[in-house]
Amino acid sequence: MRKGKKIVVWLLTAVCLISLAACGKKQDENTGTVVYEFGDSVVTYGEFYIYAKTIEEDYQKNYGNGIWSLELTTDEGSSTVKEITIKDLVSDINRVKVLVSQAEELKVALSDNEKAEAENAADKFYSGLTEKDRETSEVTKAIVTQVMEENMLAKKVYDAKIAEYDFEISEEEARMTTFYDMVFECYSVKEDGAVEEYTEEKKAIQLEKANEALSSLAQGEDVTYEDIVDKYNLEYSATYTMSKTEMIEEYGESVADKLLALVDGEVSTVVESKYGYHIFKMIKSNDEDLTKKNKEEIITKKQKEYFNGVYEEWVKKYDSKFNFEEDVDMTVIQKFDFGK
Repeated sequence: MRKGKKIVVWLLTAVCLISLAACGKKQDENTGTVVYEFGDSVVTYGEFYIYAKTIEEDYQKNYGNGIWSLELTTDEGSSTVKEITIKDLVSDINRVKVLVSQAEELKVALSDNEKAEAENAADKFYSGLTEKDRETSEVTKAIVTQVMEENMLAKKVYDAKIAEYDFEISEEEARMTTFYDMVFECYSVKEDGAVEEYTEEKKAIQLEKANEALSSLAQGEDVTYEDIVDKYNLEYSATYTMSKTEMIEEYGESVADKLLALVDGEVSTVVESKYGYHIFKMIKSNDEDLTKKNKEEIITKKQKEYFNGVYEEWVKKYDSKFNFEEDVDMTVIQKFDFGK
């Protein structure tokens, strides 16, 4: 369900920043109804409306109007999608505020072209509002422009910070390998899901079958893997693509080493693992396209882990005492009726 959060429109892309919440403590004649304060930032209902409207349109496009009342189980208990979304919005807009606060120290600023891009995005959003929207939302063109510029600046801060860290990923670490695993299993799964290991006698029979199958493959040019699978009723044989780390997790380090030693087209001897006996055939020892993609994913993961640590320290300096339940005024939040 959180999938929709990743596509919170053009204004919040690469930083995963889609957040805002509200706290109607006072009315400011210049900024509108204050929904909550975070550090030295004041979030108004007009600002909240921009974020909420964006996520509402995205969710309803993907999941329909009924999504907001759907009950989900989280670490904190059962909550509706609406309740979860509001908290996410608050958390993420705070993230934008914190990142923007670091722009000067990192010597990051928007160029004239980027400001013009933010202005165009603001025009697009504001022109899409109905007259009723404008009357009830407290949204002004200036607030929309502010939101667009803050999100663009937050992204630049994020990019600048992770650029400071050198993420060295070796080809071996990223390498993705495709192979066929013909497995003569030495266990059974009962109806209740319990796994029962074969007796030593049944294991010996499976080993005998595996050796017989390997001999057939070596001697008979017309013998295919499908023939072997059908003959011995091998339920778990299939083609897999894994990294070295995944192989070790799946089979153990000794089996992974034997697998990675195979060249394209080579067939292994009978190899034992916790699952039983295997005959591996190497299809592609290094799938370059998948290896490149995996390397990018590993780097992205390391970047996020690094940045999360940095961000935690920034939040402590910006506002370590913020509390959603105490600081967010839900009476103002409820003015935005999701799905209506």
